[in-house]
Amino acid sequence: MQEPAAAARVVRALTSDRHIRLSALDASPLWDGVRRGHPQLEADACAVLVQHLAGTLLLQARTFFSERLQILVRTSGRAKAVVSDAWPEGDIRGVLDPVPGKDGAWLEGPGLVQVMRSTAGAQPYMGNLEWVEGSLAKQFEAYLQQSEQVQASVDLWCDPATGEAGGLLVEPMPGCPPDRLQALIDALDGLEVVPLWERTPDFLCTWINRGPGSEVLGATDVRYHCRCSRESLLQALAGFGAERLADMFKEDLPVDVRCDYCGAEYRVARADIPAGGDA
Repeated sequence: MQEPAAAARVVRALTSDRHIRLSALDASPLWDGVRRGHPQLEADACAVLVQHLAGTLLLQARTFFSERLQILVRTSGRAKAVVSDAWPEGDIRGVLDPVPGKDGAWLEGPGLVQVMRSTAGAQPYMGNLEWVEGSLAKQFEAYLQQSEQVQASVDLWCDPATGEAGGLLVEPMPGCPPDRLQALIDALDGLEVVPLWERTPDFLCTWINRGPGSEVLGATDVRYHCRCSRESLLQALAGFGAERLADMFKEDLPVDVRCDYCGAEYRVARADIPAGGDA
């Protein structure tokens, strides 16, 4: 299990004219957790992963962190897959699976986006959509439009040189006047000139609101924190078939199992696995 990193912060707000709802995130604190958990990844890959985590948190903020949210992206780019796993308590972890020796963009189509939402005592909901042309942020926009019928704009950023990262999700409310919608578009276009370090949740709320006075609906601290444990690993191995376990434990020698999310290693012997692993 990885020790919790410094907290990032997600703010959910409503503009003072009540026409725009938004989620704003300072994801820079997630950078350290990603770099420590994935030392084998180059900085550009870590930046992609941080953006993926940021997008996941922006979606989770829409439900005020009332559910666990897991998002899998499969692509034809240098990243075979990118996964995020976020809990209601504010813990999030992720992994990027690179294709060895491949050049080009990290994420590109054709591909698939799979979103799973789950709450305690309820059947998980899973939605799938094909990769749409464009950036990672466009995939989150497409998911909201196709699966939740929500028209939204998503912006994600992470500088691989500094780790400065964040995200912004804005949703015009029904009945938003055309002039207010145009002002929102202008604000989003103008964000390009704002340095990444300046894009704090407070700044973004003020920027979209066209001044101070936005109403904060909720704020959540989030951390890059893996919840893996020896016990959960053994339970997972108990579900393996006998043939797979025999291949894993050659000559009945202990093996070291590494968590893909945080790099923690656990030494496991065949005898440690609970009954049920021979099915």
